Amino acid sequence: MRTLLVGLIILVFTNLSYGFGKDAQGCAGDCLSCHKITKEEASEILKNVDPEVRVEKVGIAPAKGLFEVVVKKNETQGVLYLDFSKKYLVLGKIIDIVGKKDVTQERIQKEQRIDVKKIDTRNSVILGNPKGSKKIYVFDDPECPFCKKLHITLSEMIKEDKDLAVYILLFGLDIHPNAKWKSDSILCEAKKNMSSAIEMLENSFNDKEVKKVDCGESLSEFNKNLARKLGIGATPTMVFQNGKVLMGARSKEEIKKYLQNK
Repeated sequence: MRTLLVGLIILVFTNLSYGFGKDAQGCAGDCLSCHKITKEEASEILKNVDPEVRVEKVGIAPAKGLFEVVVKKNETQGVLYLDFSKKYLVLGKIIDIVGKKDVTQERIQKEQRIDVKKIDTRNSVILGNPKGSKKIYVFDDPECPFCKKLHITLSEMIKEDKDLAVYILLFGLDIHPNAKWKSDSILCEAKKNMSSAIEMLENSFNDKEVKKVDCGESLSEFNKNLARKLGIGATPTMVFQNGKVLMGARSKEEIKKYLQNK
């Protein structure tokens, strides 16, 4: 049973599918007035499930009847839920139906911080000014449609802001069979000719032919392992200089807010 629970907790960190359950009955007013939990108490409960999970914060969940437990395992941030009886662990996402928002994912992104000193950019495609003081690190897949959408936005931003550098760390997701060799070819080309590498990346996004370039090693595998160590499993994922993380193809306005937030 413990093995099963550990496996399920891993899914909370990595699975992007939605999970729904029956409504839990909570108190009608301020839940903190009658229901409380401490970090120590949550840690004691979770250590019997997975001792590697570290409790970062506890509070009341957006859905009544549940405690929210912000946790970390290795470098990956996650959110779990406990019912008020503290007997049941709830794994999955809370979706705001009216607002059409993934509340759990928003919470994870709000809490997640990555040490940018750990981001090795030696195998990357650079957009904009390589010497710019403003930096965005983007973990990308050359066959990801959302990555294409974000790429268009970032390409506009580097034209507007000459002090911006965008480091694109390419790797292939398993669902895209040609993404690995395309990533390797583009990253290899970037070692010799950055403009040509950018053109190859944009060709891939636009379903055009991408030439094969061989460096004798898989540069994208290095980026994939780096992403895994940092707790990044989806593309596109942006990391900003303050360590904040933003997933998905976001608007120019949203990205600028993260850039300005020191």
